[in-house]
Amino acid sequence: MRRGRRDGQPAHPAAHLHGRRVRARSRARDRAAAVVPPAPAHRGRGVGRPGGPVSTGPTWRVRLPLWLKIVVWGALIVLCYAGAHGLPSRIAAAALMALAVAGIAATSRPLPDRALAWLAAGSCAVSVITVLLAPNGVGEVAMFVAVTRFPYGFDSRVGAVFTVAATIGAGAVVAWISGSPAAALAGLGVPLLVQRSMDHRALVAERDRARTLLAELEASREAEAAAAALRERGRIARDLHDLLAHSLAGLSLQVQAARAIALREGAPAAVLTPLDTAAALARDGLGEARAAVSALRDPVTLGLDALPALVERFPGTATLTVDGEPGEFDPGTAHAVYRAVQESLTNAARYAPGASVAVALTWRPAALQVRVSDEGPPADRAVTTGVGTGLGLAGMAERLRAAGGTMRAGPRPEGGWQVSMEVPR
Repeated sequence: MRRGRRDGQPAHPAAHLHGRRVRARSRARDRAAAVVPPAPAHRGRGVGRPGGPVSTGPTWRVRLPLWLKIVVWGALIVLCYAGAHGLPSRIAAAALMALAVAGIAATSRPLPDRALAWLAAGSCAVSVITVLLAPNGVGEVAMFVAVTRFPYGFDSRVGAVFTVAATIGAGAVVAWISGSPAAALAGLGVPLLVQRSMDHRALVAERDRARTLLAELEASREAEAAAAALRERGRIARDLHDLLAHSLAGLSLQVQAARAIALREGAPAAVLTPLDTAAALARDGLGEARAAVSALRDPVTLGLDALPALVERFPGTATLTVDGEPGEFDPGTAHAVYRAVQESLTNAARYAPGASVAVALTWRPAALQVRVSDEGPPADRAVTTGVGTGLGLAGMAERLRAAGGTMRAGPRPEGGWQVSMEVPR
């Protein structure tokens, strides 16, 4: 029973669609929040600008705890008050204390635009009065506080306008009181230099943070792609096992049953030979399907370091020789060489059973040469597809060409069969 409104009336049909859209938007927001970390709650430089910094304020200010700000401001106030003599200087120190409290409030938590504007204007006025009362250094410190701290509460453009206007005003006040252009230049330049230094540090920190976030995002996407690839490999392996492997197993049983019936009925060799061939093909196909399923479920890439174990597992006599100095090798190319040697050994075991096999690796400055030779009869192996891993000679050549290499296979003049490969280093 569908749930209606609270008064018992049935819900409007569009309400269900609206609920679905709301849930879809909520899921989209959750996915976006999982990829992009939320920005800090305060406002600051870079708000509303396309292509601006990742966070909304200078990192050095965001990460500075409130208690440390209070300690720094308190130490500054104590130093200024300790150097003040007389009532005007003490009044100036008290005004500086008020500015310090206002600065902490403006830079520690977000404020409405109007409140922040009034706070900044009042602080500038207090700093001017402080300079008038105590032109002995304390007032200049108060003015520096007002000029350099409050721009961080505004948007970047508003903060820039405020900094320029407040700095020019501060320089004019200092020049009027002191009557010295040098003092005016100091009052105008020092806050600007300090402010630019702070801005540079903030931009560098934001750039580093943006790079870190980008690297984390790329790593997350790569991990997601790898997980999707593993899921797809598992699905393909299940399909191969459930469909192809079962079908080939059933086919093999049916062919064996047909051969048994033909043999019991006294069928001639012309009938038994095709049945034997069909049974062998079914067994080979079943082995290849199982090998493919195993490779999909176990994505471990075997390289040149696995060749000694491969040669040791050869059912006959096999040797491995290495000439030259081994070096760095591409994992994909090394895997292609491993599969080619594996297929060559499989073909040797099938077409030259009991014959000795020699595997030789020769490291050249620009390439790796591999030879797999046996002393068996030169059977017509060029037209076969091979069994084992299902590559065959054509598959071996294709895999090596994809790695930039070449392959030749054929009988040796002194007898036997040889497969020669060369891949670039």
